[in-house]
Amino acid sequence: MFGELCVKCKGRLWCGLPKCPILEAAKDYIPRIKVSGDSIFGLSPPSIFVGRYGYPHVYAGPLISENDEGTVFSQTSALYGKDLEYIMGIASTLLRTSKRVNVKKVGGRLVEKTQEIAMSLKPLDTEIKVEKTIGIPEVDEYFHPTGPRIIPRRIDVVDNPDIPRKVDSLVEDRVKANIAIEELYKYGLSVDYIQRLLSSGTLGYDKKLVPTRWSITAVDDAISKRLIKDIKHMESVDKVEYYRNSFMGNDFHIFLIPGSWEYEMIETWMRGSIYATQTYIGEDYEPYEGRKTYASNITGAYYAARLAVAEHLSRRKRQAKVIVYREITPEYRLPLGVWVIRESVRHAFKNRAEIYEDIEAALRTSERLTKNPTWIKRSRILYNLKHQKTIDDFLKS
Repeated sequence: MFGELCVKCKGRLWCGLPKCPILEAAKDYIPRIKVSGDSIFGLSPPSIFVGRYGYPHVYAGPLISENDEGTVFSQTSALYGKDLEYIMGIASTLLRTSKRVNVKKVGGRLVEKTQEIAMSLKPLDTEIKVEKTIGIPEVDEYFHPTGPRIIPRRIDVVDNPDIPRKVDSLVEDRVKANIAIEELYKYGLSVDYIQRLLSSGTLGYDKKLVPTRWSITAVDDAISKRLIKDIKHMESVDKVEYYRNSFMGNDFHIFLIPGSWEYEMIETWMRGSIYATQTYIGEDYEPYEGRKTYASNITGAYYAARLAVAEHLSRRKRQAKVIVYREITPEYRLPLGVWVIRESVRHAFKNRAEIYEDIEAALRTSERLTKNPTWIKRSRILYNLKHQKTIDDFLKS
């Protein structure tokens, strides 16, 4: 409808319309389930959702499954490798229970029960007394799709939550949120789990609810920054490594290039993919020193991919100049959340790398495998490699 603006906006309503027509149309792909009765009993995966519209007065609450088979997922990593029909089938049974709350008032029964669910490692039997049902699915660029929204009159958690001692201690000690995030990650807790803790308002000095899409990016950003700080003191990879992976109409091409840490993500939205009425290329970059502003061209995908890259380099105790190129094809017709990017890049590194002596050879291979090889001209890292002299160049002369 608005061409390039839609790809940049990704449903944030920059067009001024009350609802994104692209996301509204995407809801047609999600199976509709009928919710009846004034009481619902089911499992919370566990999962929660905190909206952002109307901030600081937002809709928040837990997700409850209406799946008769009791199949739920608490980690988005469990969705990787599944087909769209499976993901839509299981996601459509998750009811998004929510009521309007003030993010700064972390109290009251709804918020307390939401926090109890968020802190649990295991699924919890939960009963919802229904006040009203809004019977359409929900989609979001950052979070996986869900089924209808329920306005609850009352929420009761029937099970006892399984809460790690580390979480209890960090919540009670009231440490800074970024320190808590790092500690929980070191402890071995998943990114999904840490994200919902932050969103539910259990972490930090000044505890408050955090909209889900903000908490997802905040956790990806905080963990990767911590890893990158250590990576910068590690030895460089010694050859160009080229990794590839594809999932849900997203093709990833990842280059690790010898040298000091730099990171860049470039995306081509092919005409016909969601948001793209015409082909569009976006790019965000950070030098060795890092970036001080939000990656507004790539948005949350930038931080999700960076986390996966940082995890890989940290495990190997190596640093590199990194280019992540993502090509979004017309197969990608429904936003599934930034977990798609994080998990796809993680799995790319499980594939065997193609090794090259120089970046030009790697790029010649990628040109044959990408639909839009002109992305190469947008890369700042590649431009700098070609035009900027290094200290080694001066020493050789």
